[in-house]
Amino acid sequence: APEPPPPRPRQGHNWLGQGATIIDAMSTLAVMGELDEFKKAAEWVKNDLHFENKGDVSFFETTIRVLGGILSAYEFSCDLYGCDQGLLDKAKDIGNRLAKAFNTPSGLPLATINLQSGHGSTPGWTGGAAILAEVGTVQLEFGALSRYTKDPSYEQMALKAFRVIEAAGKPNHGLMPLYIDVNSGHFTTNHVSLGAMGDSAFEYLLKTWVQRGRKDAWLKAMYDEATKGILEHLIQTSGSGHVFVAESKGGSLILKMDHLACFVGGMFVLGAKHSDDPEAHLKAAKGIGETCYQMYARMASGVAPENVDFNSGDLQAGASYNIQRPEAVETFFYLWRATKDPIWREHGWKVFQAFERCCKVASGGYVGVRDVRQGNPPLDDTQQTFWLAETLKYLYLLFSDDSAIPLDKYVFNTEAHPLKIWTD
Repeated sequence: APEPPPPRPRQGHNWLGQGATIIDAMSTLAVMGELDEFKKAAEWVKNDLHFENKGDVSFFETTIRVLGGILSAYEFSCDLYGCDQGLLDKAKDIGNRLAKAFNTPSGLPLATINLQSGHGSTPGWTGGAAILAEVGTVQLEFGALSRYTKDPSYEQMALKAFRVIEAAGKPNHGLMPLYIDVNSGHFTTNHVSLGAMGDSAFEYLLKTWVQRGRKDAWLKAMYDEATKGILEHLIQTSGSGHVFVAESKGGSLILKMDHLACFVGGMFVLGAKHSDDPEAHLKAAKGIGETCYQMYARMASGVAPENVDFNSGDLQAGASYNIQRPEAVETFFYLWRATKDPIWREHGWKVFQAFERCCKVASGGYVGVRDVRQGNPPLDDTQQTFWLAETLKYLYLLFSDDSAIPLDKYVFNTEAHPLKIWTD
């Protein structure tokens, strides 16, 4: 299938039309102890955020940013000043609108949903198939919504998507391909990637198992099968000694790694102690973490490209723009928590300094880079909402005590919104 068109940021572009910057920043405000700002944002969400007349939105992006962000904020409100029912009401409102996407023959959700009419569609460029990450990265959010509304239907719909993937069979060593048909529930490609369009479905097999109290053996089995496939088939070492996560298509490897795939390091750390070979998982995580740092260190701008390729035997910039993605510092955070090796804080600090140097703008905020290979690079005009939700949060937590968001009590959704692990 052809590649999706790249995002085209514009000045003042309100991408989801839903105040995503405010919503995405709320859990970061809570983590940083900015209670007054958090309460202001909560009031805005309760009084000024409306989902009517919003037209078509991405089911996946709205779930991870808006539903996930509001549910995380609701949990924080309970701990900070008493559960804010208005936030839960708003989460239920958007959850009900999003849930209509699951109305398909297979139960896999549609890519786009109209928040007013409830009509949805799949993208034309995939041949009408759903994208793996978009159907496999909504379980934490709908699970939390079920828990707080005491309505199990949300969670059942989301978990069914994993059951459909489980039933589809994985011809590629437990590795789920990128496209799956929403009518038949069958995979429509053999292209496997832990970068764009695949990434977070793998992470959510583990995290959904963790969130639900580590009791669903079938989720853990899917995760174990996938990580075995990743370790045996996708993790490669370049001639220059860089450990990286390749892609696979039709049985052959593609020696390219998206910055998005840097999350694999953090995932391996999180799952290591529950795996049959913790040392192998941690070793892979460290190798990936170091390569992801080199994606920054080897560019003249100091910030990483969108992807790198290793066809030359060494790390080279592929798509050379940077949009403030969090996955490298996310993995540094997990590696710091697990090893306490100061190198991960040092790497994180250098990455933060590079963003400060290249990407801070006089009007306030930070923007992306059009060509990371230049020492004084041309910039774009957009601050991504995940810069606030994820990149800055993981950097902040990298330099915080473990008691700030303890990993035995919280699991992060893929937008870095902390959600509580269920103990009952």
